[in-house]
Amino acid sequence: MTTRELYKTLFQSTLKDRSSTDLAWRACEIAVEADKLPKISQEVSSIEVALILHSLSLDEGTLVATLIGDRRLESIYSLQTLTQIFGKDTCELMSGIQKLNSFKEFSSNSISNDTQSERLRQMLLAMTSDIRIMIVKLASRVARLRNLKNEPPEVRYLIANETQLIFAPLANRLGIAQLKWELEDLSFRYTKPDIYKAIAQQLDSKRNEREAYIENVIDTLKEMFQERFSSNSELFKITGRPKHIYSIWKKMSRKNLPINELYDLRAVRIHVDTIEQCYEVLGMIHSKWNYVKDEFDDYIASPKENGYQSIHTVILGDENKTVEIQIRTQEMHFFAEYGVAAHWRYKEGAKNMDASLEQSINLVRQMLEYNDNPDLLNEISTELLSEHIYVMTPSEEVISLRKGSTPLDFAYYIHTELGHRCRGAKVNGRIVPLTYRLEIGDKVEVLTVKEGKPSRNWLNPNLGYLGSSRARTKVRSWFNLQNREANQEAGEQLYNKELKRLHANNIDINQILKRFKQSNKEDFFENVGRGQINERQLVNTIQRLLKPNENLNADALQYRIDFSQQTTKEDEGQDAQKAKAYVVGAPQLTTQLAPCCSPNPKDEIIGFVTRGRGITIHQKLCSNILNLSYEDQQRLIEVDWSSNHNAIIQQYEATLDILCFDRKGLLKDILMLLTQQNINLTSSQTQSDRKDGTVAMKLVVDIEDRTDMGALLDKLEAINNVETASINLN
Repeated sequence: MTTRELYKTLFQSTLKDRSSTDLAWRACEIAVEADKLPKISQEVSSIEVALILHSLSLDEGTLVATLIGDRRLESIYSLQTLTQIFGKDTCELMSGIQKLNSFKEFSSNSISNDTQSERLRQMLLAMTSDIRIMIVKLASRVARLRNLKNEPPEVRYLIANETQLIFAPLANRLGIAQLKWELEDLSFRYTKPDIYKAIAQQLDSKRNEREAYIENVIDTLKEMFQERFSSNSELFKITGRPKHIYSIWKKMSRKNLPINELYDLRAVRIHVDTIEQCYEVLGMIHSKWNYVKDEFDDYIASPKENGYQSIHTVILGDENKTVEIQIRTQEMHFFAEYGVAAHWRYKEGAKNMDASLEQSINLVRQMLEYNDNPDLLNEISTELLSEHIYVMTPSEEVISLRKGSTPLDFAYYIHTELGHRCRGAKVNGRIVPLTYRLEIGDKVEVLTVKEGKPSRNWLNPNLGYLGSSRARTKVRSWFNLQNREANQEAGEQLYNKELKRLHANNIDINQILKRFKQSNKEDFFENVGRGQINERQLVNTIQRLLKPNENLNADALQYRIDFSQQTTKEDEGQDAQKAKAYVVGAPQLTTQLAPCCSPNPKDEIIGFVTRGRGITIHQKLCSNILNLSYEDQQRLIEVDWSSNHNAIIQQYEATLDILCFDRKGLLKDILMLLTQQNINLTSSQTQSDRKDGTVAMKLVVDIEDRTDMGALLDKLEAINNVETASINLN
C-alpha cells in the first residue's frame, strides 16, 4: 500500500485542518517505511492495526499513534524525534501502545484457572492509562489472529487459547462487539478446528448474508415505527447482530441443542421510552410476523432473579428464517449492560471485580455505545481507575494487592511464614529495597533466610515497610505470641532508643505511663514490644512532653489510648460532641468527629476523606489513622479546631546530630530531605574521620511545633550511609 492510498483510506474524510493533514501524511509515510522492513517475530504491521481501528471510527490521534508505534521503527526514530514531529500527547499514547503490545504473551501457568484469567484481565486493564490503548491492543490481537495460519500448530493453539481466555472477554467487557466476535471466531478456529468447520458448514448462509438479512428486518421495523412515532423518532432505537460461530457453539453446548433448534442466530434489540411502548411495539411485531410461542418470554412482568427485564420473542421472517427480538426501555437496557445484570458478567461469570475498575469500564461502555463522535475518547478522561495493583510471582501467577504495597506485603500475601523469613526482594530481576512500592505488572521474587522473624521496624509507619493492614496484623500477631519477658525487653530497648534520639533522658517515665493510661512500666514496655503502642505514637508523646504547645494547657495533651477497651468519660464525650473542626483552606466543608477515638479540642487532629460520608476528624494518633494503607493515606487532609483558626504556628531551634559513612552527594541528599520537610537550615558543622570513613554532622534547624520529629529522624536514617540521627531542642 502506498502512502497516498493509506492516507486516503484512513484520514481523507476525518481531518479538519491543514496541520492535522500534515501530521497524518507524515504518519502514513513512516508506517509505509516500516512495512518495507523485515517483520519482527510475533509482531503485526501497524498498518493492519490502523485499518481495523478505522472500521471502529476511532479518532485520528489514535490512528496516528498506532501508525508510528510499529516496533520496527525504534532503531530509526527516537522517542524524542517523534515527539518533536507529532507532539507529546500523541507520543505518550504511542508509548502506552508499545508498552502493552510488548507485554509478554502469557504462559500456561498464567491462565491455569478462572481466578488467574480474571486477574490477568484486570491487570491489563489497570496497566492501561488510556482506554484507547486497550482498544489498539485488541485490534492488534485481531491482526495477529488473522495471520496465525502462518504460525506452527503449537503457537496457533497457545495464542488462540490465550485470546479466548483473556482478550475476547476484555472486548466483551468494553462492549466492542465488532472486535469481540472476530477474536472469538478466529481463536475458536484454532482451538477446536473440527467443531468450527462443522458449524460453519451447517450455517445456511455466510455472516455477511446474515447481516444483510438483519438489516432488512431492521429497515422494516423502522418503517413500522416511523408511522407510529413520527412525532418523535428518538423514542426508539434498533440494533441487530447475527450470532457468530463461537457464540453458536457456546449456546449449543450450554443448552445441549443442535444448531437447527437455536432461534437466535439472528437477533434484533429494540429500545423504547416506556413500558407501555414495549407492549405496543410487541403487538405491532406480532401482527406483522408469526412467532414461535414456546420462545416467548416476558421478563418485564416476571423479572429474572438478578433484576433483568426485557421482552423476548422469536419471529418467522422471510424465507421462514427465525429472528430473536428483544424489547426493553432505555432504563432496562442500562441496568442490563452496566448494572448487576450486565451481559458480560453473565457471559464471563466474572467474580471479585475491582469496584473502581468496573465503574471505569462501565463509563467507557457508555461512551462507546451512546456517542457517534470519534473524538469523544480523546476529549474526556479515559483512564481506567483501579483500587489494586496486579503483580506476578516468578511462575507468572498474578497476585492482586492494594495500591502502595511493598515486596513485604507481597511475601505476606503468599504465606505468613514467607513474610517472616523475607530479607530482600527482586523486582523484574533487579534487587530493590523492602520499602519499594510495587507497580502494575511487576514480577516479584522474595529473597529469604532459612529461619527468620519479622523486624519491629516493619511496624513503624514512618519507615514504609508495609502498605497493607493485613500484613501489619500478621507481624503484630507474631510479636503477640512472644513471651512477656521478651516483649518487655524489646519494648524497653525501643523506648530507650527513642529517648536517646530525642535527647529526652530527663523525661519522667511516669508522665509517659499517664498519657498511655498504663498502670506500670512493665505493661507499658510489653505493649511497646508487641507493637500495640507503635514508634510513631511513642515519639510524638515524648516530643509533646519536651516542648508542649503553649497555646494549650498541659492537661489538654492527654491521649485516650485505652488498651482495656474502656469507654471515654461522659464529660469528654460531651466536649467532643460540642467541638467543631474545619478543613484548613476550605472551612465551608462539613466535618464529623470519628467515634473510634472521639477527638476533642485538647487533641491534635487529622481529617480523613471518606467514601460518601464526608470528612471524618480523628486524633492524629488514632490507631485507625496510623494503620491506614498507603492508598488511604493519600486521603488525609489538614484540619484544625475552630478555636485555633488564628493560632500562630510556633517555631523552635533544634540541633540534628547525624553520624554517617561518607560518600559523594550525602550532604546534598540530607539537605534535599530537609527542604522536602519544609525545615529551614540555619547553620551546619561537619567533622570527618578519615580513618574509619565516617562523618559527624551538626545541623541547626528551625522546626515547627507540629513537625513530626520521629518521622524526620526515621527518614534521615533511611538515607543511604546514614547510621544514626538524633535531635536536640535548643
